[in-house]
Amino acid sequence: MKKIKSILKRYSLWLSLVVVIGIMVAGYFLTEKMRTEIKGLEKEIKDKYSQMKAYETGKEEAPSPELIAQLTREKEYLDRKFNFFMNNFSTTYPVVPEFTFYPSVEYKEFLYFSQDRLYKKAEKRNVLLPGSLGFQTTGLVPPEQIPKLTLQFEVVKDIIGLTIDAGVTVVENITPGEPQQVAFYQVLPVKLGIKGTSNEIVRFLKYIENPSSYFLLKNFSVTKESEGLFRMSAGLNAVIIKKTETKGTEG
Repeated sequence: MKKIKSILKRYSLWLSLVVVIGIMVAGYFLTEKMRTEIKGLEKEIKDKYSQMKAYETGKEEAPSPELIAQLTREKEYLDRKFNFFMNNFSTTYPVVPEFTFYPSVEYKEFLYFSQDRLYKKAEKRNVLLPGSLGFQTTGLVPPEQIPKLTLQFEVVKDIIGLTIDAGVTVVENITPGEPQQVAFYQVLPVKLGIKGTSNEIVRFLKYIENPSSYFLLKNFSVTKESEGLFRMSAGLNAVIIKKTETKGTEG
């Protein structure tokens, strides 16, 4: 310990010099960084000032009050249109589960148990579903196909849920199409064939038009099957509007 103290005392001047030099070097680099930032800020100010002066000398280049007023009106129009869509279309959307560890296996289990619950619910309500909903139940699905298939299944499940709630006698067929991105929402077309009484068909149509539904009826046709029983073929769009939340703000 004494030896260390004697060495420190002997070389204290050199150590102090090294520390001072270190501080000077750090201060130099910090000063240079600040100078660079100040120069960048000065350049930005000069560019803005030059732009303003150019507007003064060449007023035709500057945004005119008319242009500003026009752009303001367009913005207000688009805001109203966006709010119209948000208020008239349900902001409900399918909650699509994500599979991260073993996607193909997890998806298969999800599909199996979800379909089983759906068929049991239909049986309990005396609604007859088709033998298959069209989703692969054998083998493993490639992981890249799973997000689309899961979305399609959730949409199909929700439509079948509406038909069960409406008490429709038979769901003959249901076929989801390819999801398409349109502006700020997704559209997934679905073809549906059901059979039931006139009251059941009308009730189902009312459920589709309910504000809480995210389905839009594109077209449909009804034919009489037998006494008191009708068959309806319909084309629907699942309109899925999902607002993205920005970090640090309330969505």
